[in-house]
Amino acid sequence: MDRRNFLTFGTPRRAAAQPQANQQGGGAQNPPAFLSRTTAGLEPYSGPFTYKEAAHLLRRCVVGPTQTEINQAVADGLDATIKKLLTPFTPSLTLIQDWVGQDPQIRPADASQAQALQDAVFQRREALLKWWMSTIATSPTSIQERMVLFWHNHFTSEMQAVNLADFMFTQNQLFRSSMLGNFKQFVKDVTKDVAMLIYLDGAKNYKQGQRSNINENYARELQELYTMGVTDWDGNANYTQEDVSEAARALSGWGPSPSAKGALYVGLTSIFITQRWDSGNKTFLGKTGAWKADDVVDIIFDQRADQTAKFMCEKFYRWFVYDIPDRVVIAAMAETFRQNNWEIKPVIEQLLRSAHFFDETNIGALEKSPTDYMIGAIRQLALKDVPDFNGQTGRATQDLRNRMSAQGMILFDPPNVKGWPGGRTWVSTSTLPLRQKFCIDVADGVLKNRQTPIYLFDPIAFAKQFSDPNDLTALSNEMARFLLNTEPSDAERQMLFDTILDGGKDYEWKIDDPAQKPDIRIRKFIKAAVQLAKYQLY
Repeated sequence: MDRRNFLTFGTPRRAAAQPQANQQGGGAQNPPAFLSRTTAGLEPYSGPFTYKEAAHLLRRCVVGPTQTEINQAVADGLDATIKKLLTPFTPSLTLIQDWVGQDPQIRPADASQAQALQDAVFQRREALLKWWMSTIATSPTSIQERMVLFWHNHFTSEMQAVNLADFMFTQNQLFRSSMLGNFKQFVKDVTKDVAMLIYLDGAKNYKQGQRSNINENYARELQELYTMGVTDWDGNANYTQEDVSEAARALSGWGPSPSAKGALYVGLTSIFITQRWDSGNKTFLGKTGAWKADDVVDIIFDQRADQTAKFMCEKFYRWFVYDIPDRVVIAAMAETFRQNNWEIKPVIEQLLRSAHFFDETNIGALEKSPTDYMIGAIRQLALKDVPDFNGQTGRATQDLRNRMSAQGMILFDPPNVKGWPGGRTWVSTSTLPLRQKFCIDVADGVLKNRQTPIYLFDPIAFAKQFSDPNDLTALSNEMARFLLNTEPSDAERQMLFDTILDGGKDYEWKIDDPAQKPDIRIRKFIKAAVQLAKYQLY
């Protein structure tokens, strides 16, 4: 399936002939489970690194890369840009500095404090969401937030189920520290993470004396969603119900640690309590022993190494390349994963440097999530006065959160344990009008919060970041190239130029001449561009 054809009105782009290998069933309305759309593989990309390639790389690694960032990437070259992208950064904690990192209070000292404690819980949840949205919006040129989003959608936890923002922040920090590290160790750490222990009932999973309360929730998702998947590529089951039950026994005994601050509080880390662990022998994936949590993970990576590598690399592929995976490429990625002892960074770097990643068919072919669409617009259009970023809490400061919610995505609250399905589900008859209206309203400058203008857009400053804002043809072409997922078609290019020309003469245009009404004409251009199908993709 060509995603750009799906969202393009009129005659579809000419598609290259597809190789017969690697295709299974399916038609135009029922695409195959996997598909080879190009012969390019993981061999290093050796073509030019122009604005087109730099924009593609940054769009896939950074939420809403700016014109300055793309131009800098072109100047730096591919090697230096990838090195910069793979460099983590430390986000500011200003919005949550009053409480972050402290053991949370879980019960009031007395009944009179119950409401205040509950209010504090909700305020922290709101503040944490705004902190992450703001962190994405102010991110430097780094893959970090894209990877944290990936892991948040892989090792899912829901704020409403975990309840305490303190635990969700700790998990978010784990995602940051482990995002490109060792996946095997990452799984072990997530298994003992307090937010995960609460979300999938690991804290309720125990056997103490004659009392057995073995809970299988995490044991099942560990295998189904987090490591190997339900079946291998040939359709063979990767595990049985017995494996789930035995793994659950081995995973027992973990829970939140006590706090040094007293019984009203709980620690941010977890603790293993031997008396709550099922110490009997378990047979898991054919291996028998008195297994514990780390043993379960070790056995998975030993007995299901091929399945786990392919399962994870397919998810990496879908995240960075295309919705429908190419199994030839994924198999090669999986081999890299295993050869590097489950280190994540070599796999991601190999993919981002590959000819396959930069192949024409993969440029601009992913749908924007609400995060990409909303926060991406804030970054690309340099929008000011975003209510959610003013450091306050309350309904009047939840505009961005509410807009993203209406489009189906609230960070820290995926819909279920499987996370957001993403892909084509982001753009529908219900979400497309909401997405377009936001950018149209931004361009018109009509958005207000209690009579206070919000999401302020400066059209003149926006235009002046391009090479020659006094050359109307060049300006129109460069703004289109920046805003759209690929170069506009001739018809789109002409429509956009006619929009900013607005009945005038191109030789009369001067960006600083008020008589030319440049602010109004640039706003019209933005409104026309965001209504094109190509603006929904990246």
